[in-house]
Amino acid sequence: MFFRLSLLFLLCLASRTGWTAQVTLSLGSIRHAAFEADGVSVAFDAARRGEADIRLGRLWVAGMEYRELKLHCSGFYFDGRRLDCPDGSLRRDDARGRERPALPFSLAWRAGDGFLDFSLRDVDAVAFSPLVKRLRGWKPQGRIDLALRAEGGRATLDLSVRELAFASREGEVAGKGIAFTLAAVAEQAAGGWHWRARFDWPEGEFFRAPWRRNAGVRMEAEGSLTRDILDVVLARLEVAGTGAVTAGLRWDRERGEATDWGFITERIGLEAAMRDWIQPWLSSLGFPEWRASGHARFSAEWIAGGLRRFYAGLEEARLADGTGHIELDGVNARIPWEEGVPTEAEIGVAAGRLGDLPLGGFTLPLKMDGNEARVAGLAAPLLDGRLLIDELRLAKSRSGWHGEFEGGIEGVSMPKLSRALKLPAMAGSLTARIPRIAYEDGVLRLDGALAIEVFDGGIIVHQLRLIDPFGKNRRFVADVTARNLDLGMLTRTFAFGAIEGRFDADLRDLEMQGWKPLRFEARLASSEGDYTRSLSLGALKDITALGETGTPERLARAPERSGFSFGYSRIGFGCRLANGICLLDGVEREGRGVVLMRGAGIPSVSIIGYNRHIDWEALVARIREQIAGRPGVVIE
Repeated sequence: MFFRLSLLFLLCLASRTGWTAQVTLSLGSIRHAAFEADGVSVAFDAARRGEADIRLGRLWVAGMEYRELKLHCSGFYFDGRRLDCPDGSLRRDDARGRERPALPFSLAWRAGDGFLDFSLRDVDAVAFSPLVKRLRGWKPQGRIDLALRAEGGRATLDLSVRELAFASREGEVAGKGIAFTLAAVAEQAAGGWHWRARFDWPEGEFFRAPWRRNAGVRMEAEGSLTRDILDVVLARLEVAGTGAVTAGLRWDRERGEATDWGFITERIGLEAAMRDWIQPWLSSLGFPEWRASGHARFSAEWIAGGLRRFYAGLEEARLADGTGHIELDGVNARIPWEEGVPTEAEIGVAAGRLGDLPLGGFTLPLKMDGNEARVAGLAAPLLDGRLLIDELRLAKSRSGWHGEFEGGIEGVSMPKLSRALKLPAMAGSLTARIPRIAYEDGVLRLDGALAIEVFDGGIIVHQLRLIDPFGKNRRFVADVTARNLDLGMLTRTFAFGAIEGRFDADLRDLEMQGWKPLRFEARLASSEGDYTRSLSLGALKDITALGETGTPERLARAPERSGFSFGYSRIGFGCRLANGICLLDGVEREGRGVVLMRGAGIPSVSIIGYNRHIDWEALVARIREQIAGRPGVVIE
């Protein structure tokens, strides 16, 4: 009462005498359910009613703190119980703030019933940057309308944003042409607020590495808010073209992190989910591109900082990696996981493909326990044989993912395999056992040896490693040993001129990328033993054509007769590949050349190479030229 009487006396005295009465009121602190303010002072001229300057040493609202703010009001009214500022402007009261445009606003407040009405109309987003330090590096653009109203334990918020654009300094977060609305209402409850909100984003584009999202998002949510905790009890999010998800969240405001959360999706489109959400994340981890179609359902629960439950379901899905190595069709799956509880998944595949090899339908027996997944006893039809997985185990530890595999291929017809791989027809059958493959630190490693029976001999692959197997730049490293292979079967298979005999081969330090060799050290030589050793004139012409364009004149004139052949005692060929150049070696040296084949008997012919440095790509191209176009031969 004394304050109001004193203020009334000053106003009356000023109006009658005409002198200026500068009034400054120090209000100390103001506490409201929606905000707190300290160091509040109001200065106005009692003789010029309607103009005032308000200063706030500190303002706390919505969990944010602002310091040294200055408000100027036109149409100002204040009598100790009521404050009106219908035409105000706000800025930071420092050198930086005074250089930037002020933030226009209107404000009305009553002490008795806690009434508050604050609004911003058509404000340029850049006007916020002097006030909110976190915005300065984002260079915001756009127009903003905001209305905040509180009365009698109830508060409403309406926010409308148009043509919003921004970008972080690092470029990892950015937005362009964004328009959205947010409408919320909150009512006071014990110790805090109970709230409901609706969000609609119809225009614009948002990027947060590695995800990029166009508009078409709606959300409705409700929960509670206290000084320490934000609870999202129920939220439903609809994403255009993908589907909808229902979620919950508990956010620790003091720690700035989620302590508990969970979600469950409705039936969603797998193609859009893979393209917009899953693939960007996989790409950021270095995995190749995957394509998907069909439908899926997911759910997860995170409690006290750890994942407790997860579920994934697939319905008539198709999955294929971008490299063309794996394709699965008609996938129906039910994959539950729970911490500390062993679970078993139900996964069925109608058909599939590994590279160019077709797979028949199969069921995947997947068992999970903690951070470990295991497949045992899988037999998938592969052509007329089977692809076997005796055991496949994947586990995650502090050092990352690691795993083991044992299995192989059983009873696959070589003629059918040759056709499937678009290779020349090969006789026999393929049975290959893989004793153990381990995955750790980004390397897929074969323990033991991979044995393959082909061309009436044996091939053993050992020290096999696949480096970065799920990346785009995967590299294949191995040593290969072949013993007692039938040269006749090999040359007939590839329609090369006939060579009879047997040979051994050693391939050391082989490294390939994209199925192209980067380096190796190879040696091919005649096998020990007593067997027919001969080559036809056609084979001789084919071999010489690898070293020069066209057929030598003497060979061109030689008649090809059935049964006519040259004998040899030894064949030897060596190549050390580095930087695209093959350093040639042979059975022995002769003058400036190396002997690749030493002839024997009558007639006799020896093959000598004089250029020891051979361009590898040119050599491969000539080999293809020699055998391409032959009847029944397809080389790719």
